[in-house]
Amino acid sequence: MKTTRRCAKVTVELNLEQLAQAILSLPAQERQQLWSLLATLEEANDPGALKALQESEQDVQAGRLYTFAEVFGHE
Repeated sequence: MKTTRRCAKVTVELNLEQLAQAILSLPAQERQQLWSLLATLEEANDPGALKALQESEQDVQAGRLYTFAEVFGHE
């Protein structure tokens, strides 16, 4: 059975000041969730960041990890 995936496109016209005011008017928790979502979208669209994430996952799987103290000499 083939599934069809729908994507929606939303267009909103805001200037930067309007966007900033809208974000600042959100409750703190929702504002934090929005920043988290925006950061995730930004990373997902950055090929260099995706490659670095894949390499770091390989490092974890291979046990190539160092503690803070090992790297900086103190905690």
